Amino acid sequence: MNKLTIAAAAICLAGAASANETKGFVGLNWTFGPDASGLEGFIGAMNYDVDPDGDTNGAKLALHLGFGPGPVQGKIKLTGLTGKNDAMGELGLGYGSHGFFGTGGVWGEHWNLGGDLYFNGGWEGYLGLHTLKIDKPAPAPAPVPEPTPG
Repeated sequence: MNKLTIAAAAICLAGAASANETKGFVGLNWTFGPDASGLEGFIGAMNYDVDPDGDTNGAKLALHLGFGPGPVQGKIKLTGLTGKNDAMGELGLGYGSHGFFGTGGVWGEHWNLGGDLYFNGGWEGYLGLHTLKIDKPAPAPAPVPEPTPG
């Protein structure tokens, strides 16, 4: 193989090794706990890398706002995520009307669940739906062998 063919094959393989994307999303959670129960809407963005086999790592920033009757208040969360493109574990930190908190859960394809643990005491759980879908990148095409002279 000549150097140009090797370089082109390396670029194709490197480009298909993983995809980095940033996507926005919206969602709705049902929250529950000793101090709150009700609906909250959220809006956010996630930046992630996903490999052709579905391995995914990323970070997510989301603003959560309670609406309708009930004591659900606003908060902001920054989390890291890792897993597969259709289900990832998430851990992070947030701040809301009840102070700072740690957050953790599972972020699936169009669903999420988890909980927030407030540093000053108290907790809140949630279960919800969202619009984000993470697609696997297309696998790299197999390199075409160079014909042998002869």
